[in-house]
Amino acid sequence: MFPLLSTYIHNLDPIIVNLPIEHLALRWYGLAYVAGFVLGYWVLLQLAKRQLYCVKPQDLGDFITLVCLVGVIAGGRLGEFFFYWLPARGWEGLCADPFWVLRVWEGGMASHGGIVAVLLVAVMYAWRHHLSIPGVCDGLAIVCPIGLFFGRVANFINGELYGRICSPDNPLAMKFPQEYLEFPEPLRRMADAAMSQAAGVPVDGWGNFESIAHLCRSNDAAREALGRFLSPRFPSQLFEALGEGLVIFCVLITLRIVWKKAPNGIFSALFCFLYAAARIFSECFKQPDAPTWGCITRGQYLSFGVAALGVVFLLIALLAKCRTSPKA
Repeated sequence: MFPLLSTYIHNLDPIIVNLPIEHLALRWYGLAYVAGFVLGYWVLLQLAKRQLYCVKPQDLGDFITLVCLVGVIAGGRLGEFFFYWLPARGWEGLCADPFWVLRVWEGGMASHGGIVAVLLVAVMYAWRHHLSIPGVCDGLAIVCPIGLFFGRVANFINGELYGRICSPDNPLAMKFPQEYLEFPEPLRRMADAAMSQAAGVPVDGWGNFESIAHLCRSNDAAREALGRFLSPRFPSQLFEALGEGLVIFCVLITLRIVWKKAPNGIFSALFCFLYAAARIFSECFKQPDAPTWGCITRGQYLSFGVAALGVVFLLIALLAKCRTSPKA
């Protein structure tokens, strides 16, 4: 018998250490981005030294910095804004909070937006330096899953973007206190009263979930009291970390090492197909974070666009293969 994780109530702290400056802290989410950038750079450097990547080793530092700042961070934030934040809040929400998109330290990044922006950065860099556009994209496609892996692990540590409700008998189920934000007011008041009685302190976290999260991390009785109101859910962040991150990276890096004369564009195509398939599958276990179209989530809908991009890269790779094949 597997141990039931449905008895586990998420209580990981997203903050590694608080800094002496007000509102500033070292967070696992930020460290995940740093780890993704550093490890991605190191992998590309090893490929470049073995002449398996078209960007020269001495140019990789500037290139990766550009990809990180403009592609991943700016693109991911703008993707979150246009794909999720603006459709949910509308122009009235934008007028009420016009600088939300600039407050990146509050979280909120969309992987689809990051993929589009990284692609644009790669195209501009390749054009400016007279390199193969699909060749430049291939290297980024290989290391992109590294960032996706660390990002999803950080989502899990934050207790956000959790999965759909599942059976309490499911050995993978667990409970996430952030579900408190979805409670209707009567249920929220009942949860507040239960936590207050268990912890021996007044509790009213309706407008301040951070206080509830901190209480659950520091007080076992309060956490158990809230847990009685929480639903067992899939840890979909970990499913995504494995599927969109670790598995895709292992497949692509293995093929890159073995297939030394692969046509430019083939790894970008493979990434698009594998990512779209993994994202569409994992969304079946993830609580939708935006309105759905029937049974299709927004993440799945956007993934069809990534798959279509993969078709373009595949055609480019096949044309390149035909041009380099010896004539009969």
